[in-house]
Amino acid sequence: MSTANSIAASSAPSDRSAFDNPAILWLLVGLGLWMLYPVAGFRDVVGGLVLPDTDDTMRLVQVRDLLAGQGWFDMVQHRLMPPDGASMHWSRLVDAPLAGLIGLATPWLGRPLAEGLVVALWPPALFGLGLALVYRAVRPRYGFRAALLALFTATQTANFGGLFAFGRIDHHNVQALLVLALALCLADPVPTLRRAALGGIAAATSLAVGLEALPFIAIAGVFLMGDWVLRGRTALPALCGFALALAGTSLALFAVQTDPALWRVTRCDALSPPWLWLAVAAAATAPVASWLGGFLATPARRAGFAAACGAVTVAGFMLLAPRCLSGPFQDLPAVVRFEWLERVLEMQPFHRLVLTMPGAALASSAPPLLAGLVAVHAAQRGQPPFRRAAALAAAFLLAGFVLAQFQLRGVYMAGIFVALVAGPLLDHAITLLGRPVRASRKVALLALALALMPRSWAALLLPLDPGGAFPVGASGATQTGPAAAQTCDAGGVLSVLDTLPPGTILAPVDLGPAILLRTRHGVVAAPYHRAIAGLTASEEGLHGDEATLKRALAASGADYLALCAGTDPESPEGRPFARQLGTGAALPEWLERLSDPGAPLVVWGFRRDG
Repeated sequence: MSTANSIAASSAPSDRSAFDNPAILWLLVGLGLWMLYPVAGFRDVVGGLVLPDTDDTMRLVQVRDLLAGQGWFDMVQHRLMPPDGASMHWSRLVDAPLAGLIGLATPWLGRPLAEGLVVALWPPALFGLGLALVYRAVRPRYGFRAALLALFTATQTANFGGLFAFGRIDHHNVQALLVLALALCLADPVPTLRRAALGGIAAATSLAVGLEALPFIAIAGVFLMGDWVLRGRTALPALCGFALALAGTSLALFAVQTDPALWRVTRCDALSPPWLWLAVAAAATAPVASWLGGFLATPARRAGFAAACGAVTVAGFMLLAPRCLSGPFQDLPAVVRFEWLERVLEMQPFHRLVLTMPGAALASSAPPLLAGLVAVHAAQRGQPPFRRAAALAAAFLLAGFVLAQFQLRGVYMAGIFVALVAGPLLDHAITLLGRPVRASRKVALLALALALMPRSWAALLLPLDPGGAFPVGASGATQTGPAAAQTCDAGGVLSVLDTLPPGTILAPVDLGPAILLRTRHGVVAAPYHRAIAGLTASEEGLHGDEATLKRALAASGADYLALCAGTDPESPEGRPFARQLGTGAALPEWLERLSDPGAPLVVWGFRRDG
């Protein structure tokens, strides 16, 4: 996955440089890992469970509940919106290994240390697997030096490497690895049925974990279908292997992780009947194409057949789940959309994010675009054995860039493919430095290689984005939420709540997971779209006047109200009454202050008879 044929000659003896020394290359990879994994971050996670994101916090809450005996099929978070609880759209396939490791380590280390070590080391272990896949993808095509440089660039690709930071136990890193495995299985010039089937298994596992990778799985399917349209029978085994494995594994994993009572329930945000229909319909297409082999002898007929199958598949999905065409957030009230969803960082479109966080916006979106264009060039003019892999990388990279124009999280799955392009490109640029080539060409190629690394953009645009490095994976937190979390969700701060009788707390949405993790209490709201009633109560209550807040407390069954002291935790421009409470300027008779003066977290008891 490089620029052109000349890259393959980058290891010629006459071009030797310091970067041909394996020790220098491994030192560079080690430097990248050191930058990605600071010791202070490890200490924070192990010693204080300081996790990067609200989703990581909620994942650990789910794992604790599983270890405490909550049923495998019981995906309700019972302390969120008690007494009924709120259904979570996550997968036990991620909870299970974390719970198993913590359970195995607890007798030897004790629960606190076992939790801290597992949560800290799980993401780097996954990252090591990702680096192994990157090496496996680059080494056979471009050589040892390009492979080691690709490992280094992976550590510099924030929207990939950052998904594997200490404490990142959310599911996005698992999905990114599965998408990479899918691509590698299909990247051979003529993929076999076995490798394509392995790609189908990886794709289905990703769907079972979550639907975020669905666009990339669809691209893989279209890629294989297009290959069959162009090449005919020789490409049919790969298409059949992928489609059948995708359908079979999807059905099996759906049965493994879904309560049988819910097998007929449509979920737009998780693997359920309409999404299974897509997989099964694709699986039915391949055998029919094989059976009609004589009739489908020309590319035009195969293209017509593929279009007809696609139309039937889409029509069936529309009949099964028309509501899912609007996405999983169609039921959110306007106040929740405005005050929560539109402030979640990963949901920000590029055009909005570039105005508020230009460094983060360009660091996340520019490298996939540039790498995609380089891959397109390689697919057109590179060596024939590499063109298929380059075309597939280009499709994934450009898809990630397009998705990021609507939601930032579109680049999550595309990030690793930047490293597959940047490593060989940087290798070629280093080679040209020792050749009698125009200086302008050397500088341009080296600049392009560096531009594929998001850290270069972050450093260049730091004056425009004083917030610092790209905040990868802020999946549950709002743009303003993390600042509040740094002062209010630490264990020492929330320990004041453990002096109170167990109850339900109305707090800012982003504070909900930390309260669940660090206390015995339940919460009204947390940043999850299925918990609509709790989100509505929190956003309306904390953004409204005194009467609105009182109604929200009463209707949600809350016993306590908690806010960060002296600040408006999520929206500095709003919440006049909540700000007055936080600063101590107001204390209505229906609230009883329970926290000490000057405490970072201000807590009140709700007097229902007040």
